[in-house]
Amino acid sequence: MITVKTGIGAIAVAAVAVASTATIAAERTLTTVTALQQTNVLAKSYLKTFVGEANALGKGVIQMKYLGGQEIVPPRKAAAALKRGQFNVLSAPTAYYIGTVPEGYGLLAANKGPRALRANGGFALLQKIYAEKAGAHLLAWGENMTSYNMFLGIKPKLDKDGLPNLQGVKMRATGTYRPLFRALGATTINIKSSEIITAMQRGTVQGFGMTDTSVMAIGLGPVIKYRVQPNFYQTNQVVTVNLAVWKSLTKAQKAFLENLALHYETSSVLYVELERQKEEILVKKQGIKDVQLKGKTALKYLDIAHAEIWKELKTRSKYHDQLKPLLYTPGKPDRQMDLGDTRLKQ
Repeated sequence: MITVKTGIGAIAVAAVAVASTATIAAERTLTTVTALQQTNVLAKSYLKTFVGEANALGKGVIQMKYLGGQEIVPPRKAAAALKRGQFNVLSAPTAYYIGTVPEGYGLLAANKGPRALRANGGFALLQKIYAEKAGAHLLAWGENMTSYNMFLGIKPKLDKDGLPNLQGVKMRATGTYRPLFRALGATTINIKSSEIITAMQRGTVQGFGMTDTSVMAIGLGPVIKYRVQPNFYQTNQVVTVNLAVWKSLTKAQKAFLENLALHYETSSVLYVELERQKEEILVKKQGIKDVQLKGKTALKYLDIAHAEIWKELKTRSKYHDQLKPLLYTPGKPDRQMDLGDTRLKQ
């Protein structure tokens, strides 16, 4: 369990210094969109800990204008819309455009966080890849400790090893979950997160993957009967800026956003963790039952999840061999909360 030692208000302090320099040009307003529903905790986090802080601290330098979420552009078309210049900044899981940037898979299975990647060159390599493939500047890896669960409307069958057997089960899946669900035998279906409730009610799907923070926030509680534990992966939610827009910013404007990004990568984790604790209480009240995989079974479940991700990346990306050692250390446990100046005490 994690308790708060200091609040969210400490983020982006370094960015203030940029706003006070004499080199600042005219204020620039950037439009932004979230690929997730506005009620999703990850979207709320971005709006509060990035957009909100940009507008509070960036007067005279950068302001952000939020246009909306999935009602503005379908989530799987958001990255292409960003590249076209329909808006300037996108907050989205790379899973929604994994065909364009398959290297986003690496973030899911990584056991290193953004601070480590910025230090070892991994983040710079990803920035090169995003510029090359998505026409975007990778600015931040937000909400980066958020993980995922399998949620079901039916009691899962277990195989001889105690693993979920999804043969004959239809699962809603994005690129995040598809490799694992297919490895367990499921048929996967692509639908928007806003359509999950209807799909579950109609029997179009019997389950789905979702972050460990948002099922109650987006109203999915009533269609869930079981949650499979342990949770897996860490989210590949990133903030990207249209490449031409990024290049057009002044040095001071870029510095402001880069400083803000560093603080957002920790403050967003704190925000989501506090929301996760609140949601866990609601999950229990809803009566959702946990299918708890334990011991060797749990390890095998996680091994399958991670192995499938690296397999996908190996197949899809020429950068696999270069990128994987920067993201992942074999034998190292999954990353623990490491929030720097956010000061959480475990």
